[in-house]
Amino acid sequence: MATPYLISLKIQYPSGTNLNNVNVTVRVESTNESNSKATNSSGEVAYNLGSTKEFPSGWQVGDVFSWVVLYQGFEAYGSKTILAQEGGYKRTVVLIAVVAAPSLKIFTVQEFLDVLNVKTIEDDAENGIAVQRIVKVGRMVEVNIENDTNFIFDNNNTSYYEQTEYIDTNKNIDVYHLSKLPVRAITNLYTTQNDESATPDYPNNTVEWTALTENTDYFVDKGDEGSGRVMIVTPSYQPISRLRGIYVVYTYGRTAVPSDIKILAILETGLRLLGANALKNWINDKSDATIPDLTSFTQWRRNIISAYKFDGINSMNT
Repeated sequence: MATPYLISLKIQYPSGTNLNNVNVTVRVESTNESNSKATNSSGEVAYNLGSTKEFPSGWQVGDVFSWVVLYQGFEAYGSKTILAQEGGYKRTVVLIAVVAAPSLKIFTVQEFLDVLNVKTIEDDAENGIAVQRIVKVGRMVEVNIENDTNFIFDNNNTSYYEQTEYIDTNKNIDVYHLSKLPVRAITNLYTTQNDESATPDYPNNTVEWTALTENTDYFVDKGDEGSGRVMIVTPSYQPISRLRGIYVVYTYGRTAVPSDIKILAILETGLRLLGANALKNWINDKSDATIPDLTSFTQWRRNIISAYKFDGINSMNT
């Protein structure tokens, strides 16, 4: 056995209660070797960095070791640099409540684990992924997918989102596109024959606007596969060329998440986590660190996004 270096940690709730049977992982950062143990009835757990059974490569002065504890909505992290003339380290670790993470919409954490065949850090301290990381990275991926497609994806049980917007109009155009997709229903749609200086908005000039009737004065392409296109067919209600010539209130959203979008979100989240780990290893000058080639994935992602994105949607309302 190499020179002993003893680490003793006591894990407690914020109330001071010692926690029994809680997994604690200690890792030596220079070797990336880690060891996980459960606390005893007194909330204590001990490690010996000099034990080849626990840490095969041992330790040396200047090494940094870290610890992580995740337990039922609480967590604690820490690290320590080993100094000369130290025989060990002892500390009471008080857990803190985990700040609530944003909720995933397109996929669940369990679906992520199942598809990629991985485990959480609670089940696999050495190779597992923290749930908080999956959620935070996954939510960023979901937002990017929704922005790129101009669609909202979630399982909302028909509790759709409401949108109110103005559309700039042109007297030579009778087709316009709503900004949020997919459109479920038009609540109200108004046009005006006055210019913006005389009638700048709807709320303060309601009598100057005309309410149009769906399927009589206009038609809308709605539903999960709809483009959000609005076609005004009554000539007398055709708006003039002006800013904010249409005022519309509508609901939008999907009844379910398409399977290809769900898989895309899961795989992109996994790749981003993989890329972050590769970058970390590269920064730490690990000899086996490689940055994954995402060329094929990027093209596949582009194909899926294109299937949901209507070309020209941001430029046709002119």
